[in-house]
Amino acid sequence: MSIVLVSWTIVGVFSVVTDMVQIQNSRAEEIRHRGDAFLAQVVSTLAHLPPDSRAEAAHGFFPAEWSVRVGTQDAASELMGGRHRPKLADWLKARLEHRGIAVAELSVADTVVDARHDQSALLQLFKSHSGEPLDPQSVDAFLVSVFSVRLKDDDEWLNCYLLMKNKSIVPLVVVGSIDSLVALTLLCILALLIQKVMRPLSAMAVNAELIGRGEEVGPLIETGAIDIRNTIIAFNRMEARIVLALEYKTTLLRSLGHDLKGPIERMNDVLQNVSPEETKDRLLKRLDSVREIVMSVTSLNHATHYDGEIARIDLRSLIEALVDEQVDAGRDVTCQIEHPAIVSGRHNAITRVLRNLLENSVKYGGATKVTLTTSGDTAAIHVDDEGPGIPAEQLETAFEPFQRLGAEGPGSGLGLAIVRTILVDQGGTVTLENRTGGGLRASVFLPIDKHT
Repeated sequence: MSIVLVSWTIVGVFSVVTDMVQIQNSRAEEIRHRGDAFLAQVVSTLAHLPPDSRAEAAHGFFPAEWSVRVGTQDAASELMGGRHRPKLADWLKARLEHRGIAVAELSVADTVVDARHDQSALLQLFKSHSGEPLDPQSVDAFLVSVFSVRLKDDDEWLNCYLLMKNKSIVPLVVVGSIDSLVALTLLCILALLIQKVMRPLSAMAVNAELIGRGEEVGPLIETGAIDIRNTIIAFNRMEARIVLALEYKTTLLRSLGHDLKGPIERMNDVLQNVSPEETKDRLLKRLDSVREIVMSVTSLNHATHYDGEIARIDLRSLIEALVDEQVDAGRDVTCQIEHPAIVSGRHNAITRVLRNLLENSVKYGGATKVTLTTSGDTAAIHVDDEGPGIPAEQLETAFEPFQRLGAEGPGSGLGLAIVRTILVDQGGTVTLENRTGGGLRASVFLPIDKHT
């Protein structure tokens, strides 16, 4: 719709400019032809009269819209506020000379006179066809063209005045462009109607994003056309089902973690009395693995159940704090802040993501470097290590729950699954890639807060 409006506006402006040029050319053409015809009659007649009798003859036989005065000054050049037309003057001079009239000088100028307010001497030169002075109330404005001719070997000027009704460009342009104006009006009305129709859909898109980020939103108001209202009704029902499903999942996982803690602790107490020691240690390690899985499931439930309120987070400060935490623990971790960035998200959840990636990088890759940069409206955090990396075919599998990719030692394989789940909730993404020089790069991408 914006493209159509802009295109039509350009076409409309071009049409208006074209109309103005045509009107001006038409008026100039009329002045040229009428001036040529009248000057051929006036100059050829007066040129054959004695100079003493030209002034009297000039008053006698001309039509009402013409007036001729013989004087010692060039009236066209001295016309106040007049528009001079040298090209027309040259053309008329050549036409008179072609008719055998020797012309020394010729100048042309025109001006618009407001007949209602301007009772200048120009209007006093003209009379109506009845011989009476012109009634200034009969027309709004006149276009007066002045043709001044001086014959060769003559000191006097023949100043010829042509009176025409002024054709205002504005109404002609409006009439000539009425179709464009109507089309633009209809397009504007259509744009407003489309905006009104799309407003409920825009609200639906906003609510969908808020629901995905864990915000509490109420049902949308059912408004708009029948199809839009039906869509909103379906959306409200879907929202209610999603909220109910999330609450059920949360309750189930919370109950599972709580109910399993008791039996696990009792089994741990029983295993303390098992012998020999080798069997006891083997059973306790397996029980620890079960306990780790239960704790990870509880952690996953907590992380995906919107850990903390939405707030503005300074990634630079957060990264520097987490790196200092790793350095204090004796780990080889550095950071580089190329472009500071502020994002909108849940502080506890984002902290959990970065701490998880740092601990994995240090654990499996040794020396680690964290880089913060931006690209457009996105903040990018790169965690680079110097470890062996991950086989290319397993880079995506690493984000699946309980995938440990052959790692030894304790762990549940839920760390990266929690990372991805949190970032999806925050409107971001996470990727893994093997570095060209060796090692693994984990990249976190988050939308920059637009209110910064």
